[in-house]
Amino acid sequence: MPGRPGSKTRYRNHVRTTRWSDEELAYLTELAHYSGCSVPELLRRLVCRANRQIVISRDLVNQVTRVGTNVNQIAKQLNSGYPVSADELKAAYQQLLAAVNIAKS
Repeated sequence: MPGRPGSKTRYRNHVRTTRWSDEELAYLTELAHYSGCSVPELLRRLVCRANRQIVISRDLVNQVTRVGTNVNQIAKQLNSGYPVSADELKAAYQQLLAAVNIAKS
């Protein structure tokens, strides 16, 4: 019988190689040891239990930056004694909602 035992029933048949710095590998190994599992098992658990926002998307960062910029402009305008229009507040609120929607996806 060619191959290793159980190779016909193996459902994890994709192998991925990655490069790690010494610090990253040490941290990954420490996490695996702390979790009581192997490094591959730790990575599988992280992938299976994680939501889509493991890494913050660029869209979310850009949207939050826009919201922050608008809030700062509104605050500066208010602190200078100038009124802020309802349209400006509504636009900032809409950008905030867009950022929340990106974060949820």
